[in-house]
Amino acid sequence: MRLFSKSIHRQRAFTLIEMLVVMIIVALVVTLIVQGFGYTLGVYQRVVKSQNSAYEQVFAYQWFTRSLQAQVAKRPKDRALEGDAAALSTYSFRPLLGQQGVKTLIRWELQNTAGELTLSYVEADTNFVVQRWSQAIGTFEYLNDNNKWQTLWPIEQSEESPLPQAVRLVVNVGGDTLNYVVKVETRKVAHVTLEESVYGRE
Repeated sequence: MRLFSKSIHRQRAFTLIEMLVVMIIVALVVTLIVQGFGYTLGVYQRVVKSQNSAYEQVFAYQWFTRSLQAQVAKRPKDRALEGDAAALSTYSFRPLLGQQGVKTLIRWELQNTAGELTLSYVEADTNFVVQRWSQAIGTFEYLNDNNKWQTLWPIEQSEESPLPQAVRLVVNVGGDTLNYVVKVETRKVAHVTLEESVYGRE
């Protein structure tokens, strides 16, 4: 009679120390994943914020340039660009809201309230903020015929006060300086034609 010996297979379980080591490793991996996700999300938010700020500055510069490039020179019994460091008003053939090609009175304004500098555009009864800068100061400047920037225009009031060569907005924010420079493309001094003079349309 054969005796069959039965082999007893014992299954070895994890010890308490091994379980603790596994849990610590898993916790470290999860912590690293969460931190990495948080860092990535933070970087993404900063990139989006920087992009939005860049887009706003581009639009502000385009609008500022578009409206001031096509200014109307002063005619007798009329007015042209009048400005100082905080605001300027002029007639433009390229208003932002009105019909293109039609002489329209526009105004750009800088206001500094509660540590925030705002650039506003005014046309007819509409006034809207184009750009905002935190903890910044800004000024409008005008380029004369001697290529010198000044903060008041015109220098002297006359029947034919010329337009400046260029207009710029200088904004100092933090350690950076932003320059929105617009070269005036229209005639600096109006020339009244004989027909306009005869029919009193000067």
